Amino acid sequence: MSEENQTLFVSVLGKFSIQRITDKNNIEENAGKQESAPLRQRSFLQYLCVFHDREVSQEEVIDAIWDADSDIGDPANTLKNTLYRARILLEKIGFADGKQILRYEHGFYSWDPKLKIMLDSEEFDRFYEEFYSDPNTEKSQNAAQKALSLYKGEFLSNTAGNPWMLSMRTYYHSKYLNLTRDMAKLLYEKGNLEQSAELCREATTIDPFDEESQLLMMQILYASGLTQAAIQHYETVREMFMDQLGVTPSEELSEFYRRLVREDEPREQDLNVIRTQMLEETETIGAYFCEYSVFRNMYRFIARSTVRTGQIIQLAMIILYDQDNNHLPAKKCGEAMDAMRESIQNVLRTGDVFTRFSRDQYLIMLPSASHENAAMALGRVIEAFRRTFAGKTTRTQVSILPVLPPRSVKDHKQVAEFSPIPNTFVKK
Repeated sequence: MSEENQTLFVSVLGKFSIQRITDKNNIEENAGKQESAPLRQRSFLQYLCVFHDREVSQEEVIDAIWDADSDIGDPANTLKNTLYRARILLEKIGFADGKQILRYEHGFYSWDPKLKIMLDSEEFDRFYEEFYSDPNTEKSQNAAQKALSLYKGEFLSNTAGNPWMLSMRTYYHSKYLNLTRDMAKLLYEKGNLEQSAELCREATTIDPFDEESQLLMMQILYASGLTQAAIQHYETVREMFMDQLGVTPSEELSEFYRRLVREDEPREQDLNVIRTQMLEETETIGAYFCEYSVFRNMYRFIARSTVRTGQIIQLAMIILYDQDNNHLPAKKCGEAMDAMRESIQNVLRTGDVFTRFSRDQYLIMLPSASHENAAMALGRVIEAFRRTFAGKTTRTQVSILPVLPPRSVKDHKQVAEFSPIPNTFVKK
């Protein structure tokens, strides 16, 4: 069969595969996913397919597909065998002459200029540019849908990442995320909430830490009349951010959450009813846990009250480390922080307040407590924590300072001293 009027279609967005397509009778012959081919042979073909529009030197291929610590003494000779096997694979999918299709001359690899090579990534790029040229037209939005349908997964997802692959993987991951999010936003603005939510879920699955997508997801849920679902979504996101990154979501995301919480409360004119609604639904046992933004407002209110009452209130911080004083790995940190929360809640008084400040830190306010009394109370917390599984392999650091009255921060001096609490350090 003549090699003219044939196309090599290459899939790189997801698992790698190559297909031979003939114009005559529009017959397609599928090469499958080539997963049985040796890794180096796949990497060799992948690199030449991605950079099919130019000649590629042998040195460039060696640098791209060989590990720096490879023990192969003569990669140039090994490449000859790799080229031979790649040509056989091309013949297996219907090309008459592998040497004619994939050439090697004067130290450079190239494809037969008569062969048309198409990559799904290049099609994706074309539709992507078409969408962003004028996103508001139906034609552009159809182009976006076509681009999204081409993305079957990360760039060459079934191949271990060489450096050149990793950069391409990041590049297409970012473009797909942008396109998914922007299409979801466009559909949301047009009132198509169902499709918008579907795309937004894709975006938050691809990158759960993309706060713009998470905020849009909450807005869609709210617009759909699912306020409680939007509130629950934020709480899930906040817990994930704290566990994985040790930070709280952005102020924009948090403010939208606070607005939802306020709006979710029904309007009521009877003060007695309102008072009843504000009561805690469950039995009050132990210290009160709240979100950091609430804790911060409580701190500011209490700091103001100390000016009038002269009450001494202590602010404490507990940080968790491993036995070598390093940060705990994510999974162990989550388990340890859960155990510490339970210890704080069970040991401290109902009038004490605490919050999770970061991935491995808690803040605690202890009203009407001297430094010595606060140190004793926190010692009991640490002892309870050490009795748990997490406490046996985790070190703690505790700091205590008095709550400052407003505008007195500049005049305050910290004096550090060792605490009697085992395995901790306390500031007074």
